[in-house]
Parts: sequence; C-alpha cells; structure tokens
Amino acid sequence: MINLTEKLRFAMIKQSMSQTRLAELTAQTQKNLSNKMSRNDFKLSEYQRLVEALGCKLEINIVLPNGDKL
Repeated sequence: MINLTEKLRFAMIKQSMSQTRLAELTAQTQKNLSNKMSRNDFKLSEYQRLVEALGCKLEINIVLPNGDKL
C-alpha cells in the first residue's frame, strides 16, 4: 500500500514542484519538510496544507463493505 509521503512525492513530480518550493509555500524549512517526509509523519492538517500548496485536492473516503462511501 502506498503511504501518504509516496503520494505526496508523486504529486510533487506531477506538479513539477521541488521540495524546497513546497516548503516555502507552506511556511516551513526544507529540512523540516524533508524530516517529516522521511518519517512519514504528518498531521492531517499539515498534509491538507501541502496538498493545497501543490494546487491539488485531498479526498478521504471510508468505503463500507457494500461499496458505499462515507
């Protein structure tokens, strides 16, 4: 299963954005972002901010056994 950091890295590639630029857009140091990415250690609010800085949209679904999404 792909983790959040791998998804974030993929989105960065698709959006042609460097880690340094993403850190600048989210008001943190590149080192801080790099450390969080290496540990895959994001709060949901942080992850949301990163995704939005990439110009993307975050969607989270819970899928029930019958296929319904919450």
